[in-house]
Amino acid sequence: MLPQAVEDVIEDIRADHTSGANRIARKGLQGLEALVNPPAGNADPATIREAAKRIAGAQETNAALYNVCHVFAQLVAEGHEPHEVLARLKTELETARAAIGRNFLKIAPDRGSVVTLTYSDNVLACLQAAHAKGRVERVYVLESRPMNEGRFLAIALKESGLETVLAADAMGPSLVAQAGYVLVGADSVLRDAAVVNKVGTYGLALAAADHGKPTFVACETLKFDARYDSGSWPGAPGRPGKEVWDAPPEAIDVENRYFEVTPGRLVTMVATERGSYAPDVIRTMLGQANRQK
Repeated sequence: MLPQAVEDVIEDIRADHTSGANRIARKGLQGLEALVNPPAGNADPATIREAAKRIAGAQETNAALYNVCHVFAQLVAEGHEPHEVLARLKTELETARAAIGRNFLKIAPDRGSVVTLTYSDNVLACLQAAHAKGRVERVYVLESRPMNEGRFLAIALKESGLETVLAADAMGPSLVAQAGYVLVGADSVLRDAAVVNKVGTYGLALAAADHGKPTFVACETLKFDARYDSGSWPGAPGRPGKEVWDAPPEAIDVENRYFEVTPGRLVTMVATERGSYAPDVIRTMLGQANRQK
């Protein structure tokens, strides 16, 4: 049994369906910190490995959460001081957004309107950076049912001074036809450069390809996941149908999943804190990482 403070973090992560993946990863570090701080303190390697596995398993689609937990466990097992490792990982997560925004400016169109969906700290940082340079005309944010996280992004964008329009999810593809590009975040980038993100991302990327518009992804390299490709990714867990329809007739089943896979062939570039990468480069990078395991 893990300390109650760690169990509380695990339950918090499991129940959090509106925060961005970066914030969830930071919650994971809070759980690990509770493990090595008093009154728990001085956890043995086996307990640290168990905690890393349990915390990462609270949201299996979140590669950043998996990576920070397992990097922490690995480095501590190798003799690194736990608090120093936590500090480095926190800094990497907290400083990534600004660097992603700067790198996005190097690949973004000089001017145009944007279509996005759900809530992403990295998308927000990219659009704030582009807006500061006068390079965004308008942002269309899909509401992202059933939890409607898009509303939170719309509020944050409006507070940052961007012209922002909240739109129904089904309008996404037609909005892409009149926009300059699509910009989305990611929970994971798989080794075949496919992107795991909120349901609706695939439709936006298909529409962008159909209209000759680019689709950009903004995420930390900690979200790169060499474990899976599109075929082996275990899939998003089903969510309660009542989130979509509170009381459907008995004969109607309701399908509700939060995440889907968008093929790498539909992605133009991925902006990260270390630079921007085309899908073929990501396939090479993560393919090599997988072979080295």
